[in-house]
Amino acid sequence: MKNRFCRMGMPTAIAAVLTVIATGSLWAQGYPERPITLIVPFAAGGAADTTGRIMAESLSKQLGQNVIVENIPGAGGATGSTRGKNAAPDGYTIGLGHLGTHAAAVAINPKLPHNPKTDFAYLGLVSVTPNIIFVRNDFPAKNLAEFIAYAKEKGPGLKFGHSGIGAASHITCVQFFQLIGVKPTYVAYQGFGQTINDIMSGNLDGSCDLVASVSGQVNGGLTRALVVAADQRSPVIPDVPTSTEAGLPEFKSETWTGLYAPKGTPPEILSKLEGAIATSLADPAVQKRLVDIGARTPTAKEQGAAAMQAIVNADVDRWIVILGKETKKP
Repeated sequence: MKNRFCRMGMPTAIAAVLTVIATGSLWAQGYPERPITLIVPFAAGGAADTTGRIMAESLSKQLGQNVIVENIPGAGGATGSTRGKNAAPDGYTIGLGHLGTHAAAVAINPKLPHNPKTDFAYLGLVSVTPNIIFVRNDFPAKNLAEFIAYAKEKGPGLKFGHSGIGAASHITCVQFFQLIGVKPTYVAYQGFGQTINDIMSGNLDGSCDLVASVSGQVNGGLTRALVVAADQRSPVIPDVPTSTEAGLPEFKSETWTGLYAPKGTPPEILSKLEGAIATSLADPAVQKRLVDIGARTPTAKEQGAAAMQAIVNADVDRWIVILGKETKKP
C-alpha cells in the first residue's frame, strides 16, 4: 500500500482517501436502509427484554426501519453481549447491556470474552430501575428484619435464584447477603421467567431482581417484596419500604440499562442512533411505559454516549471492590 501511494503521488493519495471518507459519509446518510437487530442478552419476559422492546418500538418510528429484538440468553448475558461485540460494525446490529453485563461481570468472570471499558461503542442509557428483595408469598418472614433473622438461622438452607452469573439479580443478591452476613445457596437460571416460576411454585425462597421485572407478581400477590434498594419508594409498588425505612440504609442498588453498537461503527451512524435514542427518551409515551414497569428515564446528565462510557468505567471499578473475592461460581 505504501508503494502504491508513492507511485500515485501525495496529492492523488490524499484525494483518494478523501473520496473514501466522503463515500462512507454518503452511505451513512442513507442509513438505515433495512431492519436493525437489537440483541437482548436475556430470555424474553424479564425487565431487560421489556425495556429493549419499548426502545425497539420507539426507535423503529424514529429511524423509519423496524428494530427487531433478538433474545440471546446465556452466561449471565455474556453470550449475547459477545455476539453484539463481534457483529459487523455497520449499524444494523446494536445491543442492550446493563449494570450486570457491562460492569459487574468483569469482577465475577475473569475469562469474560469482552472488555466493557474498551470493546463497545456506547450509545447511551435508556432506563434506570431500583432492585428489590422479594420472596415466595408463603415465606415465613413478613418484613426485612424478620427475613434477616430467618436468613442467619437458615444460612445455606436458604435458596435464592438469579438469571446467571453477572446478571443484575445475581450481583444484587451478592451485595445484599454480604451486607447482612449470610451465604445462601444460589440457583442459576437462563432467565427471569424460570426464576419467578420456581419462586411461585415454592422451589425457591426468593430473588433480588429489578422492580421492572417483578412488580406485576408483587402487586398480584404472587410474591412478597421486602425492600426497595433506593432512596425513594417505587411508584409501581408504593407499599414496599425503602432500604432506609426497612433498617438497612447502606443497601442501595439501581440497575442502569443502555444501548451500544459494535466498536468501529461509523461516527455518522453512531450519531444518528444516539439522536434517535434521545428523541425516544423525550417522548412522554416512552417515559410513561418505563414508569409503568418501575423504571425511570435517565436524567439529562446520565444520557448520551459519553455519559454511558463514564458510567461503565466507574461501575466496573466499583463492582470489583464490592464483589471482592466472590469470583467463583455460586
